[in-house]
Amino acid sequence: MNHPVSFIVTLALLAGIGAPGRFETRDSYELEPATQTVRRIKWPKRTIEIAFSNSLLSPGSNIKTGSDIVGAARRALARWSSMTNVNFVVSWSAATSVSPASGGDGISLITIADSFENESFNADSTTGRTRVFFDSETGAIAEADVCINPRPRSEEGADLQFSTDGSPGTYDLEATFTHEIGHLLGLDHSAVLASTMQSRQAFNGTFGLPALTERTLSEDDRQRVRSLYGPKVRLGRIEGRLVDDRLPNIASPLDSVNVWAENVATGRVVASGVTAEDGTYKLDGLTPGQYRLVATPREDSASNNAQRFRSFEISNQVNVKPELATTVNYNLVSPQGSLPSLNPRMVGLNAELSTVALPVEAGKKIKLYLAGEGIDQVPGANIAINSPYFTVDPSSLSREQLGTSFPVVSIEVTAAANAPFGDYSIKLQSTSGETAFFPGALTIDPGVSLSVSNPIDDHRFFIAQHYADLIGREPDQATIEKLSAQLSQCGTRADCLRARRLDLSTSLLIQNELPSTGLFLHGLYTTGLGRRPRFAEYEMDRNAILNHNSEAADGRLALALAFVQRPEFERKYPASLKAGEFVDQVLSAINQTTNIDLKTERSTLIGLFDGTNAGRAAILERSISQPRVVDAQYNQAFVLVQYFSYLRRDPDDTGLNFWVNVLKNKPLHDPDSARSMVCAFLTSAEYQNRFGMVTTHNGGECGN
Repeated sequence: MNHPVSFIVTLALLAGIGAPGRFETRDSYELEPATQTVRRIKWPKRTIEIAFSNSLLSPGSNIKTGSDIVGAARRALARWSSMTNVNFVVSWSAATSVSPASGGDGISLITIADSFENESFNADSTTGRTRVFFDSETGAIAEADVCINPRPRSEEGADLQFSTDGSPGTYDLEATFTHEIGHLLGLDHSAVLASTMQSRQAFNGTFGLPALTERTLSEDDRQRVRSLYGPKVRLGRIEGRLVDDRLPNIASPLDSVNVWAENVATGRVVASGVTAEDGTYKLDGLTPGQYRLVATPREDSASNNAQRFRSFEISNQVNVKPELATTVNYNLVSPQGSLPSLNPRMVGLNAELSTVALPVEAGKKIKLYLAGEGIDQVPGANIAINSPYFTVDPSSLSREQLGTSFPVVSIEVTAAANAPFGDYSIKLQSTSGETAFFPGALTIDPGVSLSVSNPIDDHRFFIAQHYADLIGREPDQATIEKLSAQLSQCGTRADCLRARRLDLSTSLLIQNELPSTGLFLHGLYTTGLGRRPRFAEYEMDRNAILNHNSEAADGRLALALAFVQRPEFERKYPASLKAGEFVDQVLSAINQTTNIDLKTERSTLIGLFDGTNAGRAAILERSISQPRVVDAQYNQAFVLVQYFSYLRRDPDDTGLNFWVNVLKNKPLHDPDSARSMVCAFLTSAEYQNRFGMVTTHNGGECGN
């Protein structure tokens, strides 16, 4: 088992009258910066000068040969800059070592040099450390030095390496840079497992996968850095105080307690913080909406409150409004005040446990491992992800033997096909009623290896994702290279790039998805069942056609044969119907939904009836494939398939009707209308948020 290790950040006070003071936080086990200063630690200006040490150009044996060191550092800076009002100005320096704790040299250095100072500075760490100099009264940062460990070693003393290509057994250098730059900005550690600022980093190869998810920032990271540097326009906050009220007439503050917020609608973890000495907390920078607020004891805290109480839900619905603070206080009472017997420790995949978040793919099922004291006292029905995008199969719960000193169980979890980028918590409730959490333990991060603000702006990602969404398969390498080259020809010309991306998307939709499956499935459901297909049904039936061994036409006929045997179809068209009765009911259904009269086809259709399901399927397939019927249903099918393909969900009636009405006033199969609508879906925030939390496009690009 690979054990993730913790980062360490050292913070030193600016020199004042007399000798300067300093304190350190090792693995968050000691005092946090926020409890030591009057104000939160941050840079006083939004432009921060950073010096790259020349050592980045001459790496030692601790970094794998060929690693993109400078690129990793620049990308790490860019990720933080894209989330807030901070601008990094990079220069180069001959300096190689961090400033001594006694005082800074005025240079905020990023170094990988193998010097005596750097080695001593990293003596207690595995990956890296950051030393921050700040004013203890104002919290203003004057200098911060980031140092990658020149001699990382395992717990057993073996030499370790960094890499930028995901090599198994190495640490990802870009993830280390990103974490340490968070400290440079004044952030402390986060309790959210998927946060870049959580205190542990996994080896590449953990769970049999590259450990790249810590490169990308989470919504928790964004909220925390924006609370320092903005922007905060139209954002709200949650604040309050947690008090231990178990003893009569005595109310003591709950300090050093983890508090985090989840979006009620999506279940995504969006913010976290730690209560101060007086029990107060504040979660800034929240988008208006409804949130669930949860508190857990902080095991790594020096506070006396550590492990004194059980995890609890502060509120299951906090309404946040723009520009306003919502106050939510909580008085701890029994049984929450009892000592916890349910103690989640580790999560895992592929029979491997760790303390970092688990990468999950939308539309995929995983076997989730949970470990810790009391885990075996949690029924399968009491393991939940409070999100509409996840389904837990309670019947799959199983006890596992992984050689740990505490119980381990596994359970199957499925992520919905439209599950968006973000981090999701696991909630446990034992048979005694005690609850516990793995905050942000599941992460969906499809563009983890990309450096763009939103993965959809990467040419190859855009192409591959479109083939997956609209064709139901991955493109071959030759196709990716050809289409990527066409997009690359635009260079930096935004109009050219937008047009070619739109051409590709519209072409795949109109020339592939609609004729091969979309129009057929829409007709199958509207005629066969008197309703439009739901997303889950569409996905299942579409896959049945695509996975058929023969031609698409044979796949459609095979699906029609299975379709007429479904109970819902048989209730509408009983097997006892004679040839004429069956055909008349099919033609009546088509007339009701399309106003198309196919009486001239009646005799031909009756001739296909042979008293078997195959005959009924042939009649249904031929009826809905009539050109007049296809044309009559084209607009609705066209809009519906865009909801299914781009947004991966069922449409809301308002949106569906709006777009259908738009098309009513346009010529059928009008290419300009098609491009305009596809553009609206591609530039929607909902589509872009499937892949990241930064929206880089808007409807203004569509020219409407």
